[in-house]
Amino acid sequence: MAEYKPQTAEEHFALQKSTRATETAKAVAEAHLKGQELNRATNERFYNSLAIFSSGTIALSVTFLGYLKTQSRQVQHLHWLTACWVSLMACATSSLFWQFIYGYYIHYSYEREYAEALKEMYEADAEVFPKLTRNALDIQTKSPFTAEERAAFTSSRLEDAKVSGNRAKDAGRKENLYLICWRWLGCIAHITFLLGLGLLLAFAIRNM
Repeated sequence: MAEYKPQTAEEHFALQKSTRATETAKAVAEAHLKGQELNRATNERFYNSLAIFSSGTIALSVTFLGYLKTQSRQVQHLHWLTACWVSLMACATSSLFWQFIYGYYIHYSYEREYAEALKEMYEADAEVFPKLTRNALDIQTKSPFTAEERAAFTSSRLEDAKVSGNRAKDAGRKENLYLICWRWLGCIAHITFLLGLGLLLAFAIRNM
């Protein structure tokens, strides 16, 4: 696009709109990247801890079972302990896969937002370019822009906007898919962890 100083109020606001759209696309990309890194680090620590704690609880329950076996009385409700192990293993597995699915969800969320920002930027360029070049000269040819050049640029920008729009829709579909999987894995991890602890506590109480 040619570099020039706006000559009229209409050109000034057109340039302002185009510049704002470009800056918004850049700001969205930078802010999303920072937020993505922070959220990822926080959630990864939580679910790593959950997986480790679930595995540790299983090991502790096995030790407790070994202790009970050394006692003279019969172990009560052993099926509760088996259900506890199943629940805690499901928790550990869900926690580990939660991080894997979360990575894909964040990736496609970023792709969608960035593609949408690009789409808006291209549409803004297509809208304001004819106004901005009304009294401007091409910096390469030093001649006024022709109607064909304006039309070609506008058409190119609208095509880029269409491609970005399709890219945003595709990324949005994948984002929603991984979002559903991510939420379900999180729910499973939370529920199975609490269920496993509850079963272990009930088993311990019955065999005190």
